[in-house]
Amino acid sequence: MKHQYQLKRDEVNRIIGSQELKKWWVAEFTGVHKTTLRRWLQGKIHTVRGEHAEQLAQVLQARLSEIADPVAKRNNQNI
Repeated sequence: MKHQYQLKRDEVNRIIGSQELKKWWVAEFTGVHKTTLRRWLQGKIHTVRGEHAEQLAQVLQARLSEIADPVAKRNNQNI
């Protein structure tokens, strides 16, 4: 399983606002549909794939650790 991240939604929104970026533009350069970005920022999608989180950080000119936290991997073994 690849890395998953949970976005720091308030921080991402703050950065987008402070840089006066359009959300459709951020979505396009992150490589996702604008609806996907909106769902991330509304908390309707709880995890983001690592490559998208990394690309979002690059688009926002932020460190990944500023905008997202890694999600712990689940161990689904039956005991």
